[in-house]
Amino acid sequence: MATNWPVLVAVTVLSSLGLLSILARSHAEARYSADARKQVIFIIVGASCMFLVQAVSYLRIGRYAWGFYILSLLLLIYTIVPGMPSGFLGVVEANYSRAWINLGFVNLQPAELTKVAFCMILSRYLRFRSNYRTLGGLLPPFALAILPVFLILRQPDLGTALVFIPALFAMLFVAGAKTKHLLAIIGMAAVLAPVVWLAGPKEKTGLPYDLPLLRHLPVLIKAYQRNRVYAMFSIDPVVLRKTGFQQDLAVTAFGSGGVAGRGAMQVPVGRTVPEAHNDMIFALVGEQFGFIGAAVLLAAYLVLAVTGIEIASATREPFGRLLAVGIVSLLAGQTFLNLMVSVKLMPVTGITLPFVSYGGSSLMASFIAVGLLLNIGQNRPLVMAKDPFEFD
Repeated sequence: MATNWPVLVAVTVLSSLGLLSILARSHAEARYSADARKQVIFIIVGASCMFLVQAVSYLRIGRYAWGFYILSLLLLIYTIVPGMPSGFLGVVEANYSRAWINLGFVNLQPAELTKVAFCMILSRYLRFRSNYRTLGGLLPPFALAILPVFLILRQPDLGTALVFIPALFAMLFVAGAKTKHLLAIIGMAAVLAPVVWLAGPKEKTGLPYDLPLLRHLPVLIKAYQRNRVYAMFSIDPVVLRKTGFQQDLAVTAFGSGGVAGRGAMQVPVGRTVPEAHNDMIFALVGEQFGFIGAAVLLAAYLVLAVTGIEIASATREPFGRLLAVGIVSLLAGQTFLNLMVSVKLMPVTGITLPFVSYGGSSLMASFIAVGLLLNIGQNRPLVMAKDPFEFD
């Protein structure tokens, strides 16, 4: 079976760096000793799914896009319904979020699979249409994104919800949506951002003042999210020991690696970072392998992105081209958000680093996404028509 070797090499490098970092955390902290074994299983299962997805033409898989999308929405709704049990097939709550379903041997995070389903359904919707070139015609594509984003925010899981935005705009841009319309939407969002931040009475927002019109709106930014933003800019030792502890320690761990790092399995600072094997795993990579290791990781992501763009540009079939763009923007957006949080350039959002962080659902979604990308690259049907998304 023909495949794209740069993609496989990049994925192998990223998965290996992640596994080594999780092994280091497990070696330093006995209570995490099972995580490395689980990660090996997750990688094997994820890679198997990648090759299975690659084996069947993406056009055939695309016929079931609506089914995948609806199923993912139903699973998201299941996680936010009040009164769900906490045992087998129940909802698991962690870090303020009800985002997982207990399957016994593993916890499934539906939001991770929803990201891939969203790219598939939006590609399916846009492939033979041109109505999205009007401002009103953008409503259906945005509705397809807003529905899962709303459900994910109800869990709440801000980090995963944010990943939908770059995928949505990138796919619309490549499909031919007018730039002025997309910029107008971004402008409206920028205008509404202060409203989102200030909405609610001061008793609930923690702000020292009320705005007459906005105090009657529901609180849109939760207290712990607001505190994370404050902590990012704070130099108060008390704040840095509490809300800002995770990011401050992650930056310290990352910087302690220097140019060449402390060496594999050496994470004396990183072992104390909360969620170091998950959201903050970039700090473990930096501490073990230093600037060189971080550069290798970034190079692997760059190879993945450039190869994905090449696949998209060389594909004339509209569904495949849009799906490739969606997958690349999805992985790139998630990587960017995680790295910015890890180096304290964005507030903590709780988002994994693709192929590197610990977690079965995240790895599964990333491997499936890359499997689709490889599939598109090796199955380029002949299109007897003008190039897609060309307009007068």
